[in-house]
Amino acid sequence: MIRELTTSGSIRGEKGRLHISHNESEADLNLNPDHGQRLVNGISAFTAALFIVGGIAGAGVLALPRALADTGWTGVVLIIVIGILACTCGVVLSKSWLILRRDFPEYREHVRDPYPVIGFRAYGKTGKYIVQICINATLIGYGVVFILLAADNLNNLIDLNLTSISTKSEYRVWLVICAVVLLPFTWLPTPKDFWPIALFAMIGTAVALLLIMIKIGVDFDDGVVKTSPVTTSSFFSAFASIVFSYGGTSGSPTIQCDMRRPSQFNSSVVMAYFVIVAMYLPVPILGFLAFGDDTQSNIILNLSSTSGITKCVAALVTSHVLLGFVMNNNPVYQQLEEWLNVPKDRVTLKSCVVRSFLMLFILGLAQAIPNFGLFLNLLGSSTTTLLTFVFPCLFYLKLEPKTSLHMKVFLYEIIVVAMLASVTSTYFSIKDIIHAY
Repeated sequence: MIRELTTSGSIRGEKGRLHISHNESEADLNLNPDHGQRLVNGISAFTAALFIVGGIAGAGVLALPRALADTGWTGVVLIIVIGILACTCGVVLSKSWLILRRDFPEYREHVRDPYPVIGFRAYGKTGKYIVQICINATLIGYGVVFILLAADNLNNLIDLNLTSISTKSEYRVWLVICAVVLLPFTWLPTPKDFWPIALFAMIGTAVALLLIMIKIGVDFDDGVVKTSPVTTSSFFSAFASIVFSYGGTSGSPTIQCDMRRPSQFNSSVVMAYFVIVAMYLPVPILGFLAFGDDTQSNIILNLSSTSGITKCVAALVTSHVLLGFVMNNNPVYQQLEEWLNVPKDRVTLKSCVVRSFLMLFILGLAQAIPNFGLFLNLLGSSTTTLLTFVFPCLFYLKLEPKTSLHMKVFLYEIIVVAMLASVTSTYFSIKDIIHAY
């Protein structure tokens, strides 16, 4: 399916619109100034893949061992299948953006909010507004989860020696410190300014996963671990965690807009998800074999807290989620600036004020939410599922009605299954939150 979506033939012209071959579109755009210009300083396909890996692989992988404990060995298949489907939907979303660039010259320059634009061209203002609401809610929620996890790790790594306050209050201090440290990085205009962040985030995650595997191997007990039967609640909670671990699709069109050759983004998506799936499998399998039902929602909590390896893992994961926070929340900043008519593609006083206000809002949510794990599952089961699986297929089918019959059936199957799983998982997530509080 992915191969079909990443290859294309010539497209004939129709009255009122410019239709050019997908294979030749970029060359035409470069040679003919009336058809737009290539971003000379845009990012490459490889750098775009780094952005995708750096923005997706991180906090979610820590919850995958618990997801495997909740589903048994079926979880391995679930991780692989959801990864393949997320990759397919990422390619579909990329193709939708290329269709817009082909048909509407105004989208051949940099666009701040490409995902809502795709929704607008597919389903009008309703599609645009629904996408905007889902993106903003999801990315702000991701920001809350990331900053909570970072503060929790830092609180365990470093003792501030604030004897006059409780451990819980010290944790809240770390939330403020994280927000202050992140604030200057959030002022950077677009993802093309972030390539060093993406590179360090990906390397940090890879090293952290390697160290986790080493530590589990060192501490591994040959005894039989306890496992429990899979229930409906545990299965759909695991589904939400796995979907969350593959979230980040909402930022993909923004990355594609910053590429020198946006038509190469399909390759970036495939490369990125191949790496992500390869990174995601070893830790859950080893964690499940070693700890069984005792696996925590954050696998780091199963490791010895006094070990140097554990501290190094916590530091690397914290670095990743902080860097991922900067990249994942950038589309929200750009959307808010679009509404407020803030000058684009440069740092201004107004843009800094707007982005600082949003950071304060995220910090306020983080201070108010005591359990990031429950919030993570709610995000994974609701808006993340819509943005990652449902909307890309719906929009592509609307924008490209001449899609082959077997591809239409395949995409509609993704939509139906994703919607059913989303509704069920959201129900159990809300039920868990109500039960906890």
